Amino acid sequence: MMRIILLSGFLGSGKTTLLAQLAGYLGQTTVTDDPSGQRSARVALIENEVGSKSLSSELPRCEGITSKEMLSSCITCALRDNLALAITHSAKTESPDWLLIETPELASAKEVAADIRSTVDRKLFSSISSIVVQDASRLAMFMEKSERLVGRQLEQVDVLILNKVDKVSQAELAGCLAILEKIRPDTTPIALSAESGVSGDTWQQVVSVLP
Repeated sequence: MMRIILLSGFLGSGKTTLLAQLAGYLGQTTVTDDPSGQRSARVALIENEVGSKSLSSELPRCEGITSKEMLSSCITCALRDNLALAITHSAKTESPDWLLIETPELASAKEVAADIRSTVDRKLFSSISSIVVQDASRLAMFMEKSERLVGRQLEQVDVLILNKVDKVSQAELAGCLAILEKIRPDTTPIALSAESGVSGDTWQQVVSVLP
């Protein structure tokens, strides 16, 4: 049954690059419990169209990976219904093993997950998990401008990724880790640079903790 992953983060945090790399990793994994025998996992993506990069330009050329753009920058109100329709359509027509959803920058993964559970047939998916991306080069600035928004993004986190660590000094990195530990003491951030490429071992670490 389909597993849903929500990928959240502020604009420019590297969500699109990470989403494409995660899709590529999952597309190379195998599914062994299929009645037809072992096969490559099917991956579908729903992209927030407002961003600096095009997901389609970054996706690896792999079979079994499909993507769809949402036509708004905010998953609320009418778009909530559109998201439910997109998820339902993907589940019924593509039968993905994984559905990756890039949420808008101000969306709370906790609220989006609640919306999905209330609007989508529970028989279509087995779990909803959340990956939240924070930008190491701008985290201190975001905290200074709106600590509330950062905290809201981190309300529900299965995996916390601290991206762009190659853009900061060791002292700045330590400061970012201290900020995140204060907000989410129960979650250990995975520090990386999406621009440099995320290793398969790191993605395996991410996937292994998802419900």
